Amino acid sequence: MMARTPRLHHMLFMASLAMAMMIAKPVSAATQSFGPDEKWFDLLNGEKLRPGDIVELAGGTYRDPRRLSLRHRGTSEQPIVIRARAGDTVVFHRPNNTQNTFNLEGASYVVLQGIEITGGAAGIRIGPDPAATDREVRGIHILDCHLHHLGGVAITCNTPGATYRDCIFRGNHIHHTAGDGEAFYLGGNDASATFHDGLIEQNYIHHLNGPGVSQGDGIEIKDGSSGNRIIANVIHDTNYPGIIVYGTRGGPINQIERNLVFRCGDHGIQAAADALIRNNTIAIATHAGIYSRSHQSATPSNLLIDHNVVVQTGDAAIRIINELAAANSTSPTIRIEDNQLHPRQSATISVSITEQTIVRDNRGRGPRVPTNIDNTWLDTDTIDWSLPRDDGHPAWIHLDRKSLRELLLAE
Repeated sequence: MMARTPRLHHMLFMASLAMAMMIAKPVSAATQSFGPDEKWFDLLNGEKLRPGDIVELAGGTYRDPRRLSLRHRGTSEQPIVIRARAGDTVVFHRPNNTQNTFNLEGASYVVLQGIEITGGAAGIRIGPDPAATDREVRGIHILDCHLHHLGGVAITCNTPGATYRDCIFRGNHIHHTAGDGEAFYLGGNDASATFHDGLIEQNYIHHLNGPGVSQGDGIEIKDGSSGNRIIANVIHDTNYPGIIVYGTRGGPINQIERNLVFRCGDHGIQAAADALIRNNTIAIATHAGIYSRSHQSATPSNLLIDHNVVVQTGDAAIRIINELAAANSTSPTIRIEDNQLHPRQSATISVSITEQTIVRDNRGRGPRVPTNIDNTWLDTDTIDWSLPRDDGHPAWIHLDRKSLRELLLAE
């Protein structure tokens, strides 16, 4: 037999190395397509999908009487994406309220995009795996979905003992809920579940005030939840406040910015403590436009309320009650600055003036106002409206900014 040359040895070594690398390399991510008449349930249910997988759903209505539980685990670098095929209308419909339409249980870094969800109990219930000791949920993204005519809450993250982090809910259209009726129920009472570092942005939320709704908040973030951003949402016709946050229990503040909230059956925006409320427009609230009182662990403190427009409210434009500053604190914990306030017949601002509270540079008019408010009536044409103008916002498919501005001033 002819002896192997050094070059042949090198070629054999490189071929063996390449084969070893091929064997060791993880299975590459896959893109799979399904229609409503195929075995989509068998793929979506359980934990079969791998990081980077994409599932594209063809147009049609997806129905199955079984309980749909998604337990797939992606990574922050390679999320699992389940989405409607471009240009198709994909509807997940449950015929009764005995089950939620989607249950995400122990899933992580999963994206649901462009899906219409109707019927059932909750539209999407998110939580940890009931059988696992790990109670943390990370990286769930709900994008550009349409949730409506549900038997309960649209999207809920409130499993007792769970901690939710890094979730994004953007561009969704939510309306006509039932039961408790919230569009977003995030965290649990008395911090029994907490929701952190989330982004709730550019959602269009309305008509959470039907006869089957017992509460009907637009966006509710519970006690102990922190570091969340509620940005550029359009919310109207709610039974309870359009936006409500509690306290963070020492965590980073929650930010509420550039939202439009109108025709609320309660307050427009309610925050107990630990919040930045800036550049929002609130109109036609049954009670206060912006409201704060003690709630669970929080008492009114660590609040910055500035550059908001509040018009046509039944109660004070801004109202803070049960103001209890931190013991021995002489630094301001509540600041109300540079707002434009035009309630119907009530106070512009109703708040105790103490050394823990600063009220300055606000403009507006009402029968009772703190002495340092400029109460000259503003021409409404000069109001600095902070309506969200983000491109692609689902609200502007259904609402016209000019007509809306006239509506807010006419009532």
